[in-house]
Amino acid sequence: METRSIVTHPCKVSPQHYFGQLLKIWLRANWAWFVLGIALLVALAIHNPLFVYVGLIVVFLVFPLIFYYLWFAYALHPDCRASILSKSVTLNSDGIICTFDDGREEAIPWERISHISYSSTDIIFHLSKYILFILPCDAFLSTDDLEYFFKKIPHPDIRN
Repeated sequence: METRSIVTHPCKVSPQHYFGQLLKIWLRANWAWFVLGIALLVALAIHNPLFVYVGLIVVFLVFPLIFYYLWFAYALHPDCRASILSKSVTLNSDGIICTFDDGREEAIPWERISHISYSSTDIIFHLSKYILFILPCDAFLSTDDLEYFFKKIPHPDIRN
């Protein structure tokens, strides 16, 4: 059975929105380290009040450095430019084809996508653990196209 291609409206994701999605995924995977660190600092601060200063150093120096690392290591990755730049997207049985405003095309085959997650506003294609391609749901020409994508086009498993 031949599947049809779905073409979207021109769309893009703001860098802040992209980083927010990346931060959510990263924090879900690493929240235990934050809880462990805070619990350790609270326990040490009970023993010696000077550890309150260590906690302030962690909050104002270490946490921002973690965010900088995420920004420079993942959000500025070359594969992420496809989400942030203005483009129209074609979804078909071969994968995702992004056609940018300057006429350049970039293809993402389904084999590169580990899984797909979605929210009420976005479909998030996970290219690796922290490298994402985000497609806004309102970019689809109609809700029928969105439903057709979920039901008919062969793609990796979808997670909510």
